[in-house]
Amino acid sequence: MRLLLAILLLWAGPALALTPLPPQPESVPWPTREWTKAAPAPDVDAPDLDRLLDGVFADTASVPGTRALLIVHRGALVAERYAPGFGPDRKFLSQSVAKTVLGALAGIAVRDAGLSLDGPAPVAAWTDPADPRHAITVRHLLQMTEGLDFNEAYFNPFTSDALPMLFGRERGDMAAYAASSPLAAKPGTRWAYSSGTTNLLSGIVRDAVGGTRERYLAFMKDSLFDPTGMASAEPEFDASGTFVGSSWLHATARDWARFGLLMLRGGVWDRRQVLPEGWVDFMRTPQDNGAYGAMTWAIPPGACRRSPPTPSSPAVTGAR
Repeated sequence: MRLLLAILLLWAGPALALTPLPPQPESVPWPTREWTKAAPAPDVDAPDLDRLLDGVFADTASVPGTRALLIVHRGALVAERYAPGFGPDRKFLSQSVAKTVLGALAGIAVRDAGLSLDGPAPVAAWTDPADPRHAITVRHLLQMTEGLDFNEAYFNPFTSDALPMLFGRERGDMAAYAASSPLAAKPGTRWAYSSGTTNLLSGIVRDAVGGTRERYLAFMKDSLFDPTGMASAEPEFDASGTFVGSSWLHATARDWARFGLLMLRGGVWDRRQVLPEGWVDFMRTPQDNGAYGAMTWAIPPGACRRSPPTPSSPAVTGAR
């Protein structure tokens, strides 16, 4: 992934369970239309911060190819830097950050569209109670514990399931392709990272909010993008009308920061409960593997010092 968008939400103190999420300071307006800009806090060494930002964009950086970096602290934009040729109006591809956006949309569908979290997932291919996949729930899909045999690896086109789904013969209906996977484990007993699971869940959300691309897009705009001011957000859909929630959402860096702030504020935006109450805590609560919640990596502070995360699993900390 050529883009590295880092929204740094500054953390204070170790987490015991879930780090409490802070409210938006009353003195800082919500950035629905534009971001409030502020200087770094007085205890921040500004020259050191500049050197840090310079290093991120240097050719010798540990993660080369960074295009944009924003730092949000106490609701205000305190640093913003772009690589040459990029800027605030440039849209950046989400890659797997789209999964967390889909997790947020699924929560809204549970609250507003009657989507059941713990009943059998409404997948046409699994309606027979004798089918072991009939036991899979939306909760399982959100947490990637549904047990489907989906090969996420991208290095072998002959064994990968992700490659034909995203780029090959199965790209026309990604949810149906993922739903055709057999079980490899009893639902709820095994965690496995899967873009197929994500796009299957996206197809379920599509059906819950109207069943077409047009209604799905209207749902996304009305329930999430418009309330938070994410005007640049541009999702991609497959031919069946399913948002490719595994990977393909475009937005400016400032709008990605808006989504990060929404999560940091527990799904609240300008006194409106955009996401269901408690949904962000559900998404960021680590499962038994200690690293993944619901469509969201939830690696605790300090974990990356003990065991470096894989390139697809960035460290996530509490914040203030």
